[in-house]
Amino acid sequence: MRKTLPFIVLLLLCLALFLWRTESREIRSRELFVTDVFVELKARGTRVATGEAFRRAVEEVRRVDARFGYKDSLITRLNENRSMKDREGYGLISRARSVREASAGSFSITLRPILEAWGFTESLPYRIPAPGEFHSWRQAPQDEGIVLKADGVTVEIPEGTGVDIGGLIEGYAADRAREAMLSAGCDTGLITVGGEVVAFGNRTWKIGIKNPRGEGVLGVIPLKNRAIATSGDYERFFVEGGRRYCHILDPATGWPAQGLMSASVIADNCTLANAWAVALFVAGPDRLAHVLEKGGMDWVVVDRAGNISASPAMRGYFPAAGTAHGTQ
Repeated sequence: MRKTLPFIVLLLLCLALFLWRTESREIRSRELFVTDVFVELKARGTRVATGEAFRRAVEEVRRVDARFGYKDSLITRLNENRSMKDREGYGLISRARSVREASAGSFSITLRPILEAWGFTESLPYRIPAPGEFHSWRQAPQDEGIVLKADGVTVEIPEGTGVDIGGLIEGYAADRAREAMLSAGCDTGLITVGGEVVAFGNRTWKIGIKNPRGEGVLGVIPLKNRAIATSGDYERFFVEGGRRYCHILDPATGWPAQGLMSASVIADNCTLANAWAVALFVAGPDRLAHVLEKGGMDWVVVDRAGNISASPAMRGYFPAAGTAHGTQ
């Protein structure tokens, strides 16, 4: 019996190590809504490790929403007081300005007044604004009126300008959730916040591009250590007189962009992908494809007729002809 005891102990240790290694390779997931935004978290690791990573990620998404969302946030106070002192907010607005400049004005964070007039901020019912509301918004200084002080924390806006960073905040929340999961010791994961997705670690994930006019997906792409964001006219919209009006407004006119049904951008981080997906939805690939590809980003769009176009690296994952049916 004494001779077999070391063997039994060794066998038990090997079994415990095998079970631990098996558990640590498992992919675990959690789904929930954070302030009405769908959040899905996936991670590889033990139940304890992934549980802590998920807790930190959810906490970070909630923090970002509380600081920069629509209700009682730093942004609402900036719009009320015309000034804000915050390093994180300063950084976000600076990144938004960079995308606006690179996209020739196709991205904007000063659409808040006209978004409210359309009812897309939930302050009013959906409706077509009156001509006077468009005039008032156009008379106020737009993004060029935002002042970023040299101290790296102070942002000032002129009277009449309303800031809204909804065009990049879900992507930013996803990026922050990724950092939170990494800080918890999670080395591989996938995070979805709203329609924005970020992957990290040495696993390649399969991500579907949603059909904007039906069930299922148009194609599935691989995603490894990158992010993808999609802007579409199916997210928030209303139909009047047979015409669809979506919440993605053209900064040049204040009217909903009409050329596409959806636009997706794949980039190194989700904040960037989110902002550029909005810009691409507004401007279309004819104007922005070269800019995106030069910046190391990929893209996929579905036009109003249901035709799919994509950057060279993405074309192999989609059919040559569109499978989405273009409708109002």
